[in-house]
Amino acid sequence: MDSLLIIGGSGLVGSKVAARAAGSYRVVGTYRDVAPSIPGVEFVKAHKENLDESLTLLRQVKPAAVVDTAALHNVDKCEEDRDLAWRVNAGSTGTLASAANDLGARYLFVSTDFVFDGAKGNYAEGDRARPVNYYGETKLAGERATLAANPDHIVVRPSVIYGWDDTRLNFATWLLTSLRDKKGVNIVTDWIGSPTLADSLADAMVRLLAAKDGGVYHLAGKDAISRYDFAVRLAKAFDQDTTLIKPVTSKDMKMKAPRPPNSSLRNVRAKKLGLQTLGADEGIAAMKAQHGLESFVTPQRFKS
Repeated sequence: MDSLLIIGGSGLVGSKVAARAAGSYRVVGTYRDVAPSIPGVEFVKAHKENLDESLTLLRQVKPAAVVDTAALHNVDKCEEDRDLAWRVNAGSTGTLASAANDLGARYLFVSTDFVFDGAKGNYAEGDRARPVNYYGETKLAGERATLAANPDHIVVRPSVIYGWDDTRLNFATWLLTSLRDKKGVNIVTDWIGSPTLADSLADAMVRLLAAKDGGVYHLAGKDAISRYDFAVRLAKAFDQDTTLIKPVTSKDMKMKAPRPPNSSLRNVRAKKLGLQTLGADEGIAAMKAQHGLESFVTPQRFKS
């Protein structure tokens, strides 16, 4: 059985990929703090930016494919600590993609919709990438390094990833647990994206590993909606009080790094392969069907 190495296997997307690939691959995933318990998956503690341990693991596993979901996602922290952001999101990515290529392994790098400036939205894979913050710059550099190592490697761009995760909060679980605890939240009305259920994304990514052609693929939710609209839909679906959600504009948030106003995506290439991702309402319904909000224990950390 071929081996699959998942860098960042304990994260939201990485753990979903691991669970779905376990029946088809020998799966090895990396973790930073706490190893998940996923049947059929071996976890090894390793930090992506520690290249000595990452390269050693890569050579030990000898994978047929590598899925790289590890990143410094905190957009404002990327502005503050540019050296770390570059090492994690770009420099390490290029080194590992090249090493994987030398071993005959295909490399799939998970990027972001934030490679776009958000001026128009509804971006296809061939549209010009022009980041407005350093996080986007480092992820774009990671994309380019991945494909420079081998054009048959794969870059995946999702948007506003959400889903159940016992280790870290994401937009959906932060919102829902806040509302469950009767806490008011401020949600922006002028940031538009394509909310992507992690489970749906993981399914498509595992299938994409077998695609003949490499390059950039958008794998985002079908709907282009604001964070506020998405928050209200989540609240209604989980029977939470929508009056606790206060609409604000991005100017009210006083963030250190600018955000693209409309970074919604179109999945042109994936659609041609028959790869489908769920729309917002479908994804929320799927999330609700997995288990209820009442039994979810709030993680202490936010996705970073």
